[in-house]
Amino acid sequence: MVALVVPVGHFAGPMYTSVDAEAPESFEVRFRDGVFSLSAEEYAVWAVSHGDPNKVSGDPEKKIAPKPPTRVQVEAAAKAAGVEEPGPIFDSLLDDGLLVSVMPTGASARTFAEQHQVVPLALGLGNSPQNPAEFQIGLPNAARVSVGYDVYHMWLFCHRQATLWEAISTIAKEAEEANAEDAASDSEQKVELVSNPDELLKALLGALPVLISTSCVFIDRRP
Repeated sequence: MVALVVPVGHFAGPMYTSVDAEAPESFEVRFRDGVFSLSAEEYAVWAVSHGDPNKVSGDPEKKIAPKPPTRVQVEAAAKAAGVEEPGPIFDSLLDDGLLVSVMPTGASARTFAEQHQVVPLALGLGNSPQNPAEFQIGLPNAARVSVGYDVYHMWLFCHRQATLWEAISTIAKEAEEANAEDAASDSEQKVELVSNPDELLKALLGALPVLISTSCVFIDRRP
């Protein structure tokens, strides 16, 4: 099992300080309640860590497996973008918290969830009668990604809590209560919601690379 690389922060664009400037003085990334000013090489490493949507999602029809960003892939992409020595820059971004290396399950995943939050971008486009199990996210008439109900629900509501783990724990508790109410009802169409927070977190981390690469979310540091 390989650690997933997750970029943290919300890109705020290049910063020019002179009308005669030929290149930006820095590239701004909003982080918590402040801003990091990155050099061109730092920004290049941080930017490619978001992943290529085509590679991150894979192609089931062509039997191409998803390739979520790993350190090896990020450094290779940074070199292809012109960064000669991305390793030390990668380490520096890790130290600053602008990159996080997280395992998809276990203590590493829990720590990530306790220290970060997922903030939704784009629009929720809902599902369709043809495929009610999949929910789309993107722009009107331009879906960027399709996810299952649990991920879609977390994408919609996780940002309302202080941390990702607090949000997922709340959602899991609500699912447990809903399952109990459903079991006690006379309804013939009963749906069992996922009520294990670790399972919900695993599902969200599995979907996170494609959500990040398509600008459907950004990750912020908490607290």
